Amino acid sequence: MRDWTKTLLPASFRGIRFFVEREDLAGGRRAAVHEFAGGETSVIEDQGRRTRIFDVTAYVTSDLVDVRAHALANALDAPGPGMLVLPIDGGQMVHVLEWRRMRERDRNGFIAIDFRAVVPRPGTAAGLTIGDVGAAFSNGLSLVKSVFGGLF
Repeated sequence: MRDWTKTLLPASFRGIRFFVEREDLAGGRRAAVHEFAGGETSVIEDQGRRTRIFDVTAYVTSDLVDVRAHALANALDAPGPGMLVLPIDGGQMVHVLEWRRMRERDRNGFIAIDFRAVVPRPGTAAGLTIGDVGAAFSNGLSLVKSVFGGLF
Protein backbone atom coordinates (compact mmCIF):
# COMPACT_ATOMS: atom_id res chain seq x y z
CA MET A 1 0.00 0.00 0.00
CA ARG A 2 1.33 3.43 -0.94
CA ASP A 3 2.36 5.70 1.95
CA TRP A 4 0.83 8.98 0.75
CA THR A 5 2.52 11.04 3.47
CA LYS A 6 5.91 10.18 1.99
CA THR A 7 5.10 10.66 -1.71
CA LEU A 8 3.04 13.86 -1.85
CA LEU A 9 4.84 17.11 -2.63
CA PRO A 10 4.73 20.01 -0.16
CA ALA A 11 2.34 22.68 -1.45
CA SER A 12 3.57 26.20 -2.21
CA PHE A 13 2.97 29.30 -4.30
CA ARG A 14 5.94 31.46 -5.32
CA GLY A 15 7.98 29.53 -2.76
CA ILE A 16 5.59 30.22 0.18
CA ARG A 17 4.59 26.88 1.69
CA PHE A 18 1.11 25.98 2.86
CA PHE A 19 -1.07 22.95 3.57
CA VAL A 20 -4.00 21.99 1.35
CA GLU A 21 -7.45 21.53 2.85
CA ARG A 22 -9.16 21.13 -0.52
CA GLU A 23 -8.37 21.52 -4.19
CA ASP A 24 -10.50 21.39 -7.31
CA LEU A 25 -9.35 21.28 -10.92
CA ALA A 26 -11.86 22.08 -13.64
CA GLY A 27 -11.32 21.83 -17.38
CA GLY A 28 -13.02 20.40 -20.43
CA ARG A 29 -13.74 21.39 -24.03
CA ARG A 30 -15.50 24.38 -25.51
CA ALA A 31 -18.05 23.36 -28.10
CA ALA A 32 -20.74 24.98 -30.23
CA VAL A 33 -23.73 22.74 -30.83
CA HIS A 34 -25.52 23.52 -34.10
CA GLU A 35 -29.09 22.22 -34.36
CA PHE A 36 -30.99 22.56 -37.62
CA ALA A 37 -34.75 22.92 -38.08
CA GLY A 38 -36.26 19.65 -39.22
CA GLY A 39 -32.96 17.86 -38.75
CA GLU A 40 -32.38 14.71 -36.74
CA THR A 41 -28.67 15.26 -36.15
CA SER A 42 -26.58 18.02 -34.66
CA VAL A 43 -23.20 19.33 -35.68
CA ILE A 44 -20.78 19.81 -32.81
CA GLU A 45 -17.94 22.23 -33.45
CA ASP A 46 -14.98 21.68 -31.12
CA GLN A 47 -13.56 25.08 -30.19
CA GLY A 48 -10.60 23.90 -28.16
CA ARG A 49 -9.71 23.23 -24.58
CA ARG A 50 -11.31 25.22 -21.76
CA THR A 51 -9.01 27.18 -19.50
CA ARG A 52 -8.03 24.97 -16.59
CA ILE A 53 -9.02 26.47 -13.24
CA PHE A 54 -7.72 25.51 -9.81
CA ASP A 55 -9.83 26.30 -6.74
CA VAL A 56 -7.70 25.73 -3.64
CA THR A 57 -8.32 26.08 0.07
CA ALA A 58 -4.85 26.55 1.52
CA TYR A 59 -4.05 26.95 5.19
CA VAL A 60 -1.11 27.93 7.31
CA THR A 61 -0.51 27.15 10.94
CA SER A 62 2.27 27.70 13.48
CA ASP A 63 3.23 30.16 16.18
CA LEU A 64 3.90 32.63 13.34
CA VAL A 65 0.62 31.93 11.56
CA ASP A 66 -0.14 35.64 11.07
CA VAL A 67 3.23 36.27 9.41
CA ARG A 68 2.85 33.19 7.20
CA ALA A 69 -0.69 34.21 6.18
CA HIS A 70 0.51 37.70 5.20
CA ALA A 71 3.39 36.21 3.20
CA LEU A 72 1.01 33.92 1.30
CA ALA A 73 -1.46 36.77 0.67
CA ASN A 74 1.37 38.95 -0.67
CA ALA A 75 2.51 36.14 -2.98
CA LEU A 76 -1.07 35.69 -4.25
CA ASP A 77 -1.35 39.46 -4.85
CA ALA A 78 1.87 39.73 -6.87
CA PRO A 79 1.38 40.50 -10.58
CA GLY A 80 1.99 37.96 -13.30
CA PRO A 81 2.17 34.19 -13.21
CA GLY A 82 3.76 32.26 -10.36
CA MET A 83 4.74 28.65 -9.67
CA LEU A 84 1.96 26.72 -7.91
CA VAL A 85 2.98 23.37 -6.47
CA LEU A 86 0.17 21.08 -5.33
CA PRO A 87 0.73 17.72 -3.63
CA ILE A 88 -0.55 15.54 -6.47
CA ASP A 89 -0.30 17.79 -9.54
CA GLY A 90 3.27 18.95 -9.06
CA GLY A 91 4.33 22.43 -10.18
CA GLN A 92 2.98 24.65 -12.91
CA MET A 93 2.76 28.32 -13.70
CA VAL A 94 -0.62 29.92 -12.91
CA HIS A 95 -2.24 33.34 -12.72
CA VAL A 96 -4.14 33.98 -9.48
CA LEU A 97 -7.53 35.56 -10.22
CA GLU A 98 -8.79 36.06 -6.69
CA TRP A 99 -8.21 35.03 -3.09
CA ARG A 100 -10.00 35.32 0.26
CA ARG A 101 -8.56 34.87 3.77
CA MET A 102 -10.64 33.14 6.45
CA ARG A 103 -10.11 32.84 10.17
CA GLU A 104 -12.51 31.38 12.72
CA ARG A 105 -12.72 32.32 16.39
CA ASP A 106 -12.44 28.76 17.62
CA ARG A 107 -9.54 27.82 15.35
CA ASN A 108 -6.79 30.12 16.55
CA GLY A 109 -3.41 29.35 15.02
CA PHE A 110 -5.08 28.25 11.78
CA ILE A 111 -5.70 30.66 8.88
CA ALA A 112 -7.21 29.47 5.61
CA ILE A 113 -7.00 31.21 2.25
CA ASP A 114 -9.23 30.26 -0.68
CA PHE A 115 -7.85 31.15 -4.08
CA ARG A 116 -8.66 30.63 -7.73
CA ALA A 117 -5.92 30.29 -10.32
CA VAL A 118 -5.90 29.68 -14.07
CA VAL A 119 -3.30 27.83 -16.09
CA PRO A 120 -2.01 29.96 -19.01
CA ARG A 121 -2.45 28.73 -22.54
CA PRO A 122 0.36 26.33 -23.52
CA GLY A 123 3.21 28.07 -25.30
CA THR A 124 2.79 31.46 -23.63
CA ALA A 125 5.84 33.01 -22.04
CA ALA A 126 5.75 33.06 -18.24
CA GLY A 127 8.36 34.74 -16.07
CA LEU A 128 9.83 32.94 -13.07
CA THR A 129 10.77 34.68 -9.84
CA ILE A 130 13.62 33.60 -7.57
CA GLY A 131 11.03 32.13 -5.19
CA ASP A 132 9.54 30.10 -8.04
CA VAL A 133 12.92 28.69 -9.03
CA GLY A 134 13.83 27.93 -5.40
CA ALA A 135 10.48 26.22 -4.81
CA ALA A 136 10.79 24.13 -7.95
CA PHE A 137 14.33 23.09 -7.02
CA SER A 138 13.52 22.17 -3.40
CA ASN A 139 10.30 20.37 -4.38
CA GLY A 140 12.19 18.46 -7.06
CA LEU A 141 14.75 17.34 -4.50
CA SER A 142 11.95 16.28 -2.13
CA LEU A 143 10.34 14.21 -4.88
CA VAL A 144 13.63 12.55 -5.86
CA LYS A 145 14.33 11.78 -2.21
CA SER A 146 10.87 10.29 -1.67
CA VAL A 147 11.05 8.16 -4.83
CA PHE A 148 14.60 6.85 -4.42
CA GLY A 149 14.96 7.06 -0.63
CA GLY A 150 13.64 3.57 -0.07
CA LEU A 151 16.09 2.01 -2.51
CA PHE A 152 19.23 2.69 -0.44
